[in-house]
Amino acid sequence: MIISLTLNPSVDYLYEIDSFQLGKLNRFKNPVRMVGGKGINAGRTASILGSKVWATGVLAGKNGELVRSILEKEEFSKDFLDIDGETRNAITIMHNNGIQTEMIEVGPYVNEITEEEILRKIIQQSNISTNIEVICLCGSVNSKNENLYQNFIKIIKKRLGNDIKILADISRTQLKNVLESDYKPYFIKPNIHEFSEIIDTVVTTKDEIVYHLKNSTLFDGVPLIIVSCGEDGAIAKFNNEIYDLKIPKIDLVNPTGSGDATVGGVAYALDNKLTTEEILRYAMASGVANAMEEAVGFVDKKNVNDIKNKIIINK
Repeated sequence: MIISLTLNPSVDYLYEIDSFQLGKLNRFKNPVRMVGGKGINAGRTASILGSKVWATGVLAGKNGELVRSILEKEEFSKDFLDIDGETRNAITIMHNNGIQTEMIEVGPYVNEITEEEILRKIIQQSNISTNIEVICLCGSVNSKNENLYQNFIKIIKKRLGNDIKILADISRTQLKNVLESDYKPYFIKPNIHEFSEIIDTVVTTKDEIVYHLKNSTLFDGVPLIIVSCGEDGAIAKFNNEIYDLKIPKIDLVNPTGSGDATVGGVAYALDNKLTTEEILRYAMASGVANAMEEAVGFVDKKNVNDIKNKIIINK
């Protein structure tokens, strides 16, 4: 079973237009509306692939009520905490032959009391469901506590042990603080830009990623790392082996949420104790399959199974 945490869910709107003109009136068809948030998206993907998923996090205001009502139709289990504020909106505009422009609100504030309550929920659920294999800590959080995820990982490991695999799909200061701590996650998934931020060096090629994965002590103690590189695939490090992952060409529909789906693919593979190769295949195939859909954090299981056999893996 998989637990997924989302501390900043969203109501996602996808608009499409042939030519977007800055500073001018742009007329759109009605958008595709869906529920988003990294942990929700990852959990949805893992659920579609066949894992049992329990999703938690925070919801706020009228948007929170909307998210809760939409999530009731999802097949995975969920138990979200109501807090003050307003669940954020996230707007994606696909325009000018595949250019993606995003506008994302900051979301409701998560205070210390909320942190403690969410941790209590995770620990309680883990004690109820003794078959928890994976916990996904995903996404941004509107908090003054820059060590929030570091604290979560520390407490989860102390309370539940090291057998549960913690996947941390986070970025910037939160990720850097996690990597500099004594309590490491099992998995991280920065894209190439986020990778550049945490090593404080501009990285533009796969060869540069490989160099830093081999030579930086920042990543010591993290067994699985996937650095996504868009249409060029990814570089993965699993223990001491480094892999070049290449993906097939597709008809791009909406790449938003592809990184989240990648996490869902990893979570599913780990939950089912699959081999290293299968973990990497499910990771990449899930990300690609998401980009073929309008919905965010959604995959067609048949597409994933077809694509995973087309992933090229080279040590």
